[in-house]
Amino acid sequence: MADKWNWRRDIIPIGLIIVAICLAIYYYPRLPATIPVHYNVEGIPDRYAGKLQGMLIFLVLLPALYLLLTFVPFVDPFKRRALRRYKVFLVIRDICLVFFFYVYVLTLISAAAGRLHTTAIQVGIGLLFVLLGNYLPKLPRNFFFGIRCPWTIASEVVWRRTHILGGWLFVIGGLLLILLSLLKVPFTILLPMILGPIILVSAIIYPLLLYRKLEEQK
Repeated sequence: MADKWNWRRDIIPIGLIIVAICLAIYYYPRLPATIPVHYNVEGIPDRYAGKLQGMLIFLVLLPALYLLLTFVPFVDPFKRRALRRYKVFLVIRDICLVFFFYVYVLTLISAAAGRLHTTAIQVGIGLLFVLLGNYLPKLPRNFFFGIRCPWTIASEVVWRRTHILGGWLFVIGGLLLILLSLLKVPFTILLPMILGPIILVSAIIYPLLLYRKLEEQK
């Protein structure tokens, strides 16, 4: 059972955090005094902050995510089961950290350019969905990762089948998001058209109906 933290296994996420700090040191004197910290759907800045505050958001977020996603399985009520597949949790952690590092780099670029490359963000979200979709079916039942709703937490069968379906939906939705983003379809259309149905079906409709069916068969 992989139930101990191993620094060799964490070279990639620790390396990302170190690179993020180095990028902050390099870019800090080159950025204006105030930088964008929020953008509208068209990539236009609509909120600004001092550059130190803006950069600290990610410099705090990345280590916090690393610590949370690395060690939270050790306090999970299903700890014994979760730690049998601890490597799956770590792969999902690394995927999330790489995504937020990617957003951090785009944020630094946009801070200098004054505009966010929305297509790059949308493609990144699509890749995130594709990668997560590949690992969702491998996740053991737990309270912190995956598609967590009352019906998946209550039933091992509902958890397993929901994550198989969810994995396929995430991959298909992610590929569609990448394709349509490259075709310049606005995120305001993609959000209700792709992401909304994926969440609705995988997190509410399917597990609820499956749970009720299984209960009726008892």
